[in-house]
Amino acid sequence: MFILLPDPTPLNLVLYAAFALLAVGMGPLDYFGLLTMRYSKFRGEGGISSRAGMFFVYFAPFLAALGFSLPYLSHLSLVQAILLLALLGHFAKRCIEALFLHKYSGPMDLPTTLLIASFYSFIAAGTSALNAAPLARADGLFWLGLAFFAVGEFFNFWHHKILVGLRGESREYVIPRGGLFERVACPHYLFELLAWLGIALLSRHLFVYLAFLGMFGYLLARSLKTLAWYRAKFPDFPKGRKALIPGLI
Repeated sequence: MFILLPDPTPLNLVLYAAFALLAVGMGPLDYFGLLTMRYSKFRGEGGISSRAGMFFVYFAPFLAALGFSLPYLSHLSLVQAILLLALLGHFAKRCIEALFLHKYSGPMDLPTTLLIASFYSFIAAGTSALNAAPLARADGLFWLGLAFFAVGEFFNFWHHKILVGLRGESREYVIPRGGLFERVACPHYLFELLAWLGIALLSRHLFVYLAFLGMFGYLLARSLKTLAWYRAKFPDFPKGRKALIPGLI
């Protein structure tokens, strides 16, 4: 089964319609500056430590995913265990990167921190809760999803490492080189999306597909703005590079 639908109760119809509108609107809201997330290149002047902010952004959903798994944690099926480990592993990896890998150039806006943490926590909680009603068995799409997740997480980390290595001891931005940075401005976003597509295929619930849609729209908007930022800051930025998907966008 490609998609697991919720019971068509009036409450579910309202909640899923609202979430679908949010998912569709996230990208345009950020791209057109109506709800800009103020961190990294688009940060404001003040705020909290980016390291602490980013850690909180990913630690809160880690706790949410773990908490909403408690009702079935003692009797996990193989499908449930793999999905839960993928979900927890993603946020644990991002926490470790926030603490020990990334280099930050300035503060992170507190409302942005709370907003992103809330959104990720909502997704983590919903995905984990729906894991109480998993796929009946691990089919071909399930294993494809696991492969997508593993490849996405590995190459997301690898491109984060490339960025850190390019900056050295400096906190200044440079033109990214190496890996898929030769083709797109934000390959780390591309592989994060691949990992989340993998999680969606592991879960197969409509909620997780909508979460992936929202992340795709947001990271596409963010990558387009990042590409424009690089081109404005560096006149010699390679003209052939795309924003997110090599040869397309």
